[in-house]
Amino acid sequence: MLIPHSARLGAADTHASRMQRTIFCIFAASLISVSAAAQAATPTAAPAAQMPVIVNMAADAVVNFVLHKIEKPLGKGATREMALAALDKEVDQYQGTGVSHLFWNVNYQRVGYDSAVWPSYWDVPDAENKVHSWPRTYYELHKLGIDDVFARLIPRCRERGLSPWVSLRMNDHHYGNDPTAVSPLFFEHPELRHHKGKGLFNYARPEVREHYLKLAAEVLQRYDVDGLELDWIRTPSNFDDGEIESGRAILTGFVREVRRLTQAAALRLGHPVRLAVRVPATPEFALGKGFDAVAWAKEGLLDMVIPSDWWSGYNDTPVEAWRAQIGPGARSVQIVPATASTYACAAKGYMMCRNLAGMRGFAAAMFDRGADGLYLFNHFEPVDAYNRLRTPEGKSTNECTVAELLRAAGDVAGAASRPRIHALAIHDCLPLKSDYRPALPAAVAPQQPLTLKIQTGPRPESGSYVVRVGLEKTNDLASVRLAVRLNGQACRALDDLPVPAKPDPRPEQPRMNVCEVAPRVMRFEAPLPAVARGTNTVELSVAEGGTQTVSWLDVAIDPEAVRESAARKP
Repeated sequence: MLIPHSARLGAADTHASRMQRTIFCIFAASLISVSAAAQAATPTAAPAAQMPVIVNMAADAVVNFVLHKIEKPLGKGATREMALAALDKEVDQYQGTGVSHLFWNVNYQRVGYDSAVWPSYWDVPDAENKVHSWPRTYYELHKLGIDDVFARLIPRCRERGLSPWVSLRMNDHHYGNDPTAVSPLFFEHPELRHHKGKGLFNYARPEVREHYLKLAAEVLQRYDVDGLELDWIRTPSNFDDGEIESGRAILTGFVREVRRLTQAAALRLGHPVRLAVRVPATPEFALGKGFDAVAWAKEGLLDMVIPSDWWSGYNDTPVEAWRAQIGPGARSVQIVPATASTYACAAKGYMMCRNLAGMRGFAAAMFDRGADGLYLFNHFEPVDAYNRLRTPEGKSTNECTVAELLRAAGDVAGAASRPRIHALAIHDCLPLKSDYRPALPAAVAPQQPLTLKIQTGPRPESGSYVVRVGLEKTNDLASVRLAVRLNGQACRALDDLPVPAKPDPRPEQPRMNVCEVAPRVMRFEAPLPAVARGTNTVELSVAEGGTQTVSWLDVAIDPEAVRESAARKP
């Protein structure tokens, strides 16, 4: 299972003794996540409070690192040795960052290695002139004699004490109009696609299931990994609209077949090879999309469930609901919530970019609810890169390195004891007939208060708990006064966040400061005795002015903050 990083790396073992164990004993003995080869590397152990952190390395990110970190440009002086050294650096960079697992994504609709069952990114007529963008890097490495970057990356993980997995995108939607980036099967056999040949692959067709089973079998035969992830979030559209109910049984059968493959790999390799699925964030959303992950877990088909939204991060993932529905066997299945690199409070509102306080808030809430680790999607920049934010004056600043952001994801003590932010983030990977509706945007009017519930994790014992409310533009926006109550207790109005001097005019671009998410962002400090662990109720009412539209709500917790002065009178 996923276990705290220090314990995972501290266990001593040898390859010989491991091979002598039976598979039954291996699974009974905690499913330790790294092999003897990785353990023998004896890297520095992380603090005991460091929980497992998984980074999914997308197929494009894998080679983009090489492209930017290789000693000389590919095709312009780079050698095979330089490329191999860059691949080694890609793994080595994660030492000391708190990252415990690397999930190597080998495919979109093609694969990044020389496959016998799927087309590779260089398996294209006239590849020299036709292959472009990031697949071009795979082709350039191929020309240097490197036909399988993962054959280099995965053993390197073991040498560096990192748990290597393979991640398969189960129906990726990218580049659907580019024959050089998508499987020929996609274009040559439209009958295998749903929505009359206009959609993605239809898993109701046995040929499609066989297509993906062949890939799963090949990677499990090819690589010595600790596990396989079926990433159903890329992309969760596998049937015609009327086939979802019958499709659940089809996908259960498919997962059953993959489980047999992982069990066979475990017997061959002499260590556990586990199975994870990334599915929509709640059991109900997953079921509505055709993924009966609860039943899969109950049947013993899974070792890990990764609840996830499509794009929005830092969301309200109900870890406890997953455990309750899975039942008595829940502790044998790891629940590892996922976050992406942006978050939003309204479906058509501004997104906010990831940040250190937001990561701490997500970690604090998820671990408080019983998560076994965190899974990071679209967090694949080099760890020495900077996470960028912007001051209210419009100046771009370096908030922290990516390494610091990754470390914060698994730092249980730091998540609760340092400044953190909890947003009323939305779910965005929904079934067709879902009755879920985001709480925002919503109106608050005179004599018509607005009540919202927000999950803020462990209760702070000291410092400040500040509710921040974003309002959309109205005629009396500048003069309106709101009153806020937390769990029935009145909150104290503070000064608004500053109005940004140079907000990015592009609505599709994530905001780099919370003051940019709405025309006005008001702040209210709650009395600490009113704060509850977990879910808190925020009631907004108009004290003076007209109807307003609330498009953002978050809570900023600073356990070390000094009490601020009340808001200045207008």
